[in-house]
Amino acid sequence: MPLLQIALDLWNGEEALALSQRLLPYVDVVEVGTPLLLSCGLSLVERFKEVVRERLLFVDAKIVDAGEEEAQEVFRRGGDMVSVLGGAAPFTLEGVQRAARRWGKRWVVDTIDLVPTSPNVLLLEKLRPDFLALHIPHDVVLKDHGAWENVPLPLNLLDKMPLLVAGGITPDILPRVLELLRPEVVVIGSAITRSPFPEKVAEQVRRILDAFAGENS
Repeated sequence: MPLLQIALDLWNGEEALALSQRLLPYVDVVEVGTPLLLSCGLSLVERFKEVVRERLLFVDAKIVDAGEEEAQEVFRRGGDMVSVLGGAAPFTLEGVQRAARRWGKRWVVDTIDLVPTSPNVLLLEKLRPDFLALHIPHDVVLKDHGAWENVPLPLNLLDKMPLLVAGGITPDILPRVLELLRPEVVVIGSAITRSPFPEKVAEQVRRILDAFAGENS
């Protein structure tokens, strides 16, 4: 069954911590989103680790340089997963991989800047990140409601590593995304976090994922 990851792309650390506690019964992975990381820094990661307990803690650092050092610091603070941009330099990608292996943690390659003609596509086939994050930018999804029907991804990577999908996913489009891509992890952000009833939406998403798993078991 696909895991549910809640993306806390908020700017207020206390608000994000409180919301994460409310949503723990429904989610498998809690994400310290990039806005939250920019606003509050890595010290917040340690506080989140105390809250999420047995859930995985994903830190969306979108590393693009100093890969080994930055990934190591995320893991040292309690992060279980960290993201690196797919278009980063090969040495950066390799550095994040080394840090993840050393710490026994997971690394996620974000495709938001990865084009199909990039030489990194072949490199990623070799490096085998724990997850390939198929990420459609928030700005794109706002303007193009059919973005998930025409995903700009090097398709030869799709069936070579576990897939994480992110970017404006709502309960309405989730069944189609599941049908098209069959991901291992589904990331939901504002559809839950900006709802007046976040637990209700999270429960709805959970039911959709359970139904999909039941139909494809």
